[in-house]
Amino acid sequence: GARARDRYAVLLPHLAHRTDLDYIIGELIGELSAGHTYVFSGDMPAVERVPVGLLGCRLVAGKKYYRIGTILQGENWHDNLRSPLTEPGLNVREGDFLIEIDGREVTTKDDPYIYLENKAGIPVTLRINDGESRKGSREIVVTPINSELGLFYWEWVERNRRIVDELSGGRVGYMHVPNTAHDGFREFFKAFQPLRNREALIIDERYNGGGHSPFDMIQILGNRIFSYWAARHTELTRSPVLANEGPKVMLINGLSSSGGDMFPFYFKKAGIGPLIGERTWGGLIGYGYSPRFVDGGGLAVPGFAFVNTEGEWDVEAAGVDPDIYVFDDPALIQAGREPMLEKAVEYLLEELEKKPAKKITTPPGPDRS
Repeated sequence: GARARDRYAVLLPHLAHRTDLDYIIGELIGELSAGHTYVFSGDMPAVERVPVGLLGCRLVAGKKYYRIGTILQGENWHDNLRSPLTEPGLNVREGDFLIEIDGREVTTKDDPYIYLENKAGIPVTLRINDGESRKGSREIVVTPINSELGLFYWEWVERNRRIVDELSGGRVGYMHVPNTAHDGFREFFKAFQPLRNREALIIDERYNGGGHSPFDMIQILGNRIFSYWAARHTELTRSPVLANEGPKVMLINGLSSSGGDMFPFYFKKAGIGPLIGERTWGGLIGYGYSPRFVDGGGLAVPGFAFVNTEGEWDVEAAGVDPDIYVFDDPALIQAGREPMLEKAVEYLLEELEKKPAKKITTPPGPDRS
């Protein structure tokens, strides 16, 4: 109200840039103590960005040339996860040396990425060799990408999947749901299909960035098998197809936000399984249409808020608490441990001991004579 206006008005004569105004507006918004209330910047000068092509690998300095260290594997069927050096026919191996980019020698005297400026999405010719010399080298053509974030994310997911497989002897399935928008739904459906036959499931929604309602995913996680179908020369198929009746847990943390708050709330409400980890972000005041200012900036105006089935405000500014608290200790993670994954597998294996998974097989053929 007027008191907040007067408090911040004293700063107005000192504005030197549009970002200074954004700061003051942000401070005013902070007085609301409500989530999803943002200030959007308007027209302003910006530093010109130079898109740099990336190869989807770590480059390690050798004596004269850079060595190709870890190659991020990705999934080349999807543009956001395409890893240039893994494409068919290139036969690039970790440990190979990068000798030239587009005919220009690349030595450890220079930053190799200066030769990839403005090359994102544009085919470039690399000269590589299995030894640190030009003799015996060969040329390949690759198309660099503009970001490796997706590849590093996917490397993390695959590492988690391997850890769960090793800890559980292949009995527990693992998936990560990055948000409740398009990427999250795609990753959920892609992961759930092959995990239907696992005895138990870990649904990891740590760092879930939110988006839309996760209700469709909750319904599938809560599906029960109503019947099976026996076809010749195959195992039984279930109905519904998307169903797994094994024990399940969901991993959460303080960066599970918005739809990432709603996902564990619904998971618990549906009685699917316990939540493991740390309290979520706590932001379930949402916004829809927000009018723009004449300079292109704007505000996110709160439009709706979360009420539980007891008729109480919930989750906003409180978060969703875990049933089993586990701290993802960075020191342990740095040492190669994964506290939340370890606890999740331990819990699920104990549940399987109490109630082993039952295997339904095709019964003997009936005598209908």
